[in-house]
Amino acid sequence: MRSHLIAFGLIITGTMAACTSQNAITENRQSPKPELTLNDVIPAKRNLTPEEKQKQKKTLDTDAKRFKNRKAASAYYVFQAKRNFNEEKIDSASLLLNKAWLMDSTNNEVYWAYGLVYGQQKVYDKALFVLYHALEKDQHNPRLLTDLATSHLGRFYAESNPQDLMQSKKLLESAVRYSPNAADAYYKLAISHYYLQEYGKAWDYLHKSISKDKAMADATFIAALLEKQQDPAGKYE
Repeated sequence: MRSHLIAFGLIITGTMAACTSQNAITENRQSPKPELTLNDVIPAKRNLTPEEKQKQKKTLDTDAKRFKNRKAASAYYVFQAKRNFNEEKIDSASLLLNKAWLMDSTNNEVYWAYGLVYGQQKVYDKALFVLYHALEKDQHNPRLLTDLATSHLGRFYAESNPQDLMQSKKLLESAVRYSPNAADAYYKLAISHYYLQEYGKAWDYLHKSISKDKAMADATFIAALLEKQQDPAGKYE
């Protein structure tokens, strides 16, 4: 699903701010996976009055008639949610995902997309919870693993929790095993190792990302790395 969605900010804004004024890593030991429930993260699961339920059913039945079945309807609403997400119409994307979930609550891409929306909103606990829920049914998906890692990096930037940093690194390492040409995952591994003060590894992963996609050559990040260590490959000075 993720191929048509903007990686919510690539965390570049937050990451680069941290490169110039690096947060101190605290000893906060929270679980990598937030303790929430689907009721907390799926707005469409809210309790309805009998009248609201009847009205909702009528609306869904009417909408479903436009499609071959409810699974097809759900897929359509997810597709539209992606388009709205890419256009930065986050509220519209959320409403479409609610429709998609009501049409087919087994559609794993709905949960994935909810996670991206929460990530864009910087509500990282909810983003992580629902992305982990999606991962349970799609454990070897490199794009999903990368999106999970991105939310962990976002929460690390916000809260300076070393558990998030280590978990993002673990997820990204899995992502590149499944997809050795994933430039985005290599780039975020470079960021993870930068925060870990492992600058040689950060350079290695940065070069790998750029070798896969030249657009990954972010001048600000390169400058931040050069302040810590000269480029071992001698490509940047």
